[in-house]
Amino acid sequence: MYALAIGTFDGIHKGHQYILHQTQKVAQENNLKPLAYMIRYPIDKYRGNFSGLILPSWRRKELVEDMGFEVEIFDMQDLWDITHIDYIDILLDKGVRHIVCGRDFTFGKGKLGNVDYILNQATPKGLGLTVLQDLKEYGSRVSSTLIRKALTDGDIDLANEMLTRSWSVEGRVYEDRHVGFKLGFPTANIDFREKEFVISPKYGVYLVKSSLPGYSRTFWGLMNVGLRPTYRENLNGPKVEVYFMDFFGDLYGKHLKVEVIKYLREEMMFGSEKDLISQMIKDEDTARKLVITIEKGA
Repeated sequence: MYALAIGTFDGIHKGHQYILHQTQKVAQENNLKPLAYMIRYPIDKYRGNFSGLILPSWRRKELVEDMGFEVEIFDMQDLWDITHIDYIDILLDKGVRHIVCGRDFTFGKGKLGNVDYILNQATPKGLGLTVLQDLKEYGSRVSSTLIRKALTDGDIDLANEMLTRSWSVEGRVYEDRHVGFKLGFPTANIDFREKEFVISPKYGVYLVKSSLPGYSRTFWGLMNVGLRPTYRENLNGPKVEVYFMDFFGDLYGKHLKVEVIKYLREEMMFGSEKDLISQMIKDEDTARKLVITIEKGA
């Protein structure tokens, strides 16, 4: 038997953590197992004008499982035609005995199911309900939308604070034109949208860190996100490439998870490779000084 939390849980931010912790509490008090039904993409993905996921579904699943939950992932289109009446019956058949949600929780075809429906129709069938108030900080409700805006604004500090951890970019390292190598700054090109549509942060240069495969230490680096305007490549979407300081090795084909720590500067177009190299030297100097400050404060 289960206590259930349902949602996209994109980012597993403070608000999500609050819901999940309360679900765990309800589960413990009622001798139930905590269960999370996770939706791969929010409804905005299907309405258009969606900027992307904060975290891919497999990373969200891992984070919630680490909290002690059983997790099942669903695609929104698989749920559209389920009526709110059938929805409740499916949950009861699954063994769900309690739902933890917010006041604005809706479910079923046409969003006809809501908190009042559960109280009036499902509670008599043995389905308990806990309704939580919104977690508010920064002048508004902590939300995935607010975090997406922070990322696209380059406000990594705010995004990381709402997430309670460093936002991360991940994907397989693929071989490209070796431009960074020729400039003296070899980079790992990360296919961060290989499997799911993940958000691109504001174009520019970031301080990052990562635990690389086969190494026990953490490597700091510089991540560039953008369209590489100096080379006029006419790209269809942003590229993510990371130069790891003090690392010499082959990362092709490896899956990397890179923690994004600080936004350093906007993407720039340079008149020559010499000017680009000069700026990259400055970026590395800035990054090394920041790393010293961060590690001293750790």
